[in-house]
Order: sequence, then structure tokens, then C-alpha cells
Amino acid sequence: MGSFREKTFSVQDFFESFFNGQNGLAAGWGPPQTYTAHAEIFRQDTPAEAVYFIERGLVKLSRIDRSGQEVIAGLRRRHWIIGAPAALLGKPYSFTNSALTHCTLRCISAAGFMNLVETDKDFNLQILAMLSEEIFTHGKNAVNLGCLPAVDRLKRLVFDILTEMEQPSGQKWEVTFQLPLKHRELAQMVAVTPEHLSRLLGTLERDGLIQRVGSLLKVRDYRALMSECGM
Repeated sequence: MGSFREKTFSVQDFFESFFNGQNGLAAGWGPPQTYTAHAEIFRQDTPAEAVYFIERGLVKLSRIDRSGQEVIAGLRRRHWIIGAPAALLGKPYSFTNSALTHCTLRCISAAGFMNLVETDKDFNLQILAMLSEEIFTHGKNAVNLGCLPAVDRLKRLVFDILTEMEQPSGQKWEVTFQLPLKHRELAQMVAVTPEHLSRLLGTLERDGLIQRVGSLLKVRDYRALMSECGM
């Protein structure tokens, strides 16, 4: 018998095959729908009536605490399914999910999603692998918060955002883009104060890795950033 890893081939390959054929529509997934930046997809503490597959874009997971402050739980990118944990547990959504950038999503009812999990072995394995990856990543991020310098956490976050928004190709290694997170949100994701974030950005600018151009951020060399992040 093959290992679990052998049975769960690339998530991208699986879902491209799944949706390019008739499997997706036959299973109850709707056609691709576009969401503009900052559009709310679903809200925390509301019934989990649907599950969404991210075809393209970045989605922000956040929660409003008792004091009314927004806490960002993380970002989700393409080929990820949002709303699945709540649907599987039969509980309300834990977080508000909103489009951080222009997004393309597919939607299926929670009942349809559960039917897929129960009847489609390959789909079930992909969901299991995805949720396992989420647990693994949360653990790794917790270690990074304690061990990885803040400037390196910032580099990795910028790299992740840039890769999803506009990955350079050919000789286009210098890229200018609008950060989809506010300064305060970016600081929260890196687990530093907004004031310290400003100092970190200044460090990256002095090192020649980035350049701030008004409200835009220019990555001077995508390859260098990728190398700095160990990619």
C-alpha cells in the first residue's frame, strides 16, 4: 500500500483536474465568482452554510474581539478551501473571511461539501491533507514567532503576498505593488508594533531589498527576496 503522501498528490493538480472536468459542477460547486478587494465573504459567528474554494487571490481571516478590535488570524491563498472546519464540525464560522485582493472563488453548500467528503475518497484525502497542512503551518508559525527575527518574518510575509498578487516572470525581477494590508495590519501579522514595523521597513530599504514609493512598495530584486526567505 502506498503512503498517505503518495495518495495526496499536488493540491493544485488535483483541483485543476477536478474543476476543469465535470466533477466540480456535478458535485454541486458553482461557477467562479469574483470578489473585489475588501469584500466580505462570510462573517464570524454566522451559520456555516457554504464552503469556498479560492481559485485566485488572497483572503484575510479576522475576528472582532470583545473590545471591538480586529484580530487577524491569517491569510489564505489560491487552492485553499475556506469555511471547511466549521462545516465539518457543524459549528458557526470562527472568523470573518474577506477578500484582501481581487479574488475568484467557487462555492458549494455545506451539505454538498459534506456529501463530497463522505462519498469521494480522493476529495476526502485532499481535505485531510489540507487541514493537516494548516495544523503543521500553525505550529511552524508559533516557533517562528519565538525564534525567527522580526525582520525575517516581514520578508516572508512580503514574499507570500507578492507571490500571490503578481509573481515576476522572465526578466521582470523588480516589482512595484500596493500592499493589501494596512500598516497596522501588517504589524499585527509580523507580531510587532506599528512603530517597530516602520523601523523594519527602513532596514529593508537601507539594505536595498525594497523601496517605498508613496503608498506603493517596490521589491528591488524578487530573486534576492526569494533567497532571503530560503525559497
